Amino acid sequence: MTMSAAQQFRYTLAAGATAVVIGVGFTVAGFRSDDSGTTAERASADAPLVTEPPAPGGTGTGADLLLGEGAGGDATPTAAASATAGGAAPTTAPAIAAATTPATRRATPQKPTATKRRTTPPATKPAAGKPPATDGTILDRVLAHINAARGDEGLPALSLDAQLSKAAAIHNGLMTGGCELNHQCPGESGIGDRFSAQGVRWSSAGENIGFRSAGSTDAAIVAAADRITDDMLAEVPPEDGHRRNLLSKNFDRIGLSVVRDGEGIVWVTQDFVG
Repeated sequence: MTMSAAQQFRYTLAAGATAVVIGVGFTVAGFRSDDSGTTAERASADAPLVTEPPAPGGTGTGADLLLGEGAGGDATPTAAASATAGGAAPTTAPAIAAATTPATRRATPQKPTATKRRTTPPATKPAAGKPPATDGTILDRVLAHINAARGDEGLPALSLDAQLSKAAAIHNGLMTGGCELNHQCPGESGIGDRFSAQGVRWSSAGENIGFRSAGSTDAAIVAAADRITDDMLAEVPPEDGHRRNLLSKNFDRIGLSVVRDGEGIVWVTQDFVG
């Protein structure tokens, strides 16, 4: 389905409007475009989710995912998850999603149907192989771009955490392996448990994910990852879940995975903890 320029920029982010208290609910909304400029619609919306805070002194394990709405802000420890996907054409807006996680079950909003780039998502957990590797210079350049944006807002730089980057790489591997753009793939734990499994200690946690087509050079891959970040930073309240993750005062460490798959799509996972 081809969308007009006006339609392309009228995407919404249901969960992005939801600030988080130890969690952020997720939604996926948007589209991607290929290098030819042809745009394919790709949109869905999910009920916000919220996750239980870790027990005092804990490592953030044991969270349950329940339907509901979250509320809060930077003053409150948060676990957030958001996603964005787009194409290489600079005139198109990315597909975006956000994530939230509450401790009580509430009314469940109706979910629009979703269209996926591949025809059928896997019914079982994708095979876990070796996490996809990212060249260190690529990560350094992507991190520098994120920290430059934080510096513009008077925020301290995020430090790159090796264990958190491993968690991000494992999740990126599942997405490229058939899970598609999702914060929680079939059989996969939620973000808090995923981080804890890699030895990461956290009191607040968040995640942004996205994809965009790109060339095979390091420069093209970095440019695609930076464009995904820029699209997130361009979000406007209240639909700005990704921007708030990137500019959160609660987060001081980041894990990054940036991988280009065999179809020329660059997948990005940004994991945050504080």
